[in-house]
Amino acid sequence: MTQRDIVATLCIIFFVLLVAVAVRSVKKRAQAQGPLALLDVDSLTGNEIAEASGFYVATTFADAPLSRLADKRLLHRGKARLSVLTDGLIIDRTGEPSIAIQASEIQFVGRASATIDRGVENNGLMAITWNAGTVSLTTNLRLSREDDTQELLDLISKLAKKEAIA
Repeated sequence: MTQRDIVATLCIIFFVLLVAVAVRSVKKRAQAQGPLALLDVDSLTGNEIAEASGFYVATTFADAPLSRLADKRLLHRGKARLSVLTDGLIIDRTGEPSIAIQASEIQFVGRASATIDRGVENNGLMAITWNAGTVSLTTNLRLSREDDTQELLDLISKLAKKEAIA
């Protein structure tokens, strides 16, 4: 075995150890955060009244906006479609589990400029604060320009306040 082979083997072992430590760290953080009571998408049966496309950015604890959730159902960012139903919201993410939010669990809908590791222009994110059981969460979406309208924010706010939607 040459010196080159020894160095390559040591590098591979070191890389595998780093990956194992990272995976263990995420699992440990997920256990410390505890289970989340997430709603099944099939439990929302209302009619779709609006939709928008864009990107799912992150979900954080509402009272700790720099703490990313380790729950694998909310962990990864990616393309998403927001469906506004008469009884809640569905965030359908490409390649990831969909997120369902019942209208009665929505606390606040507004704008944000940054979350965890993503900063955008002023008010470039839609922030939805909602309850998952006893835990208050904030989900941030970056909608495409044509879908990111004040009318959509107003519609979701009305839905959260249980106002009649025609």
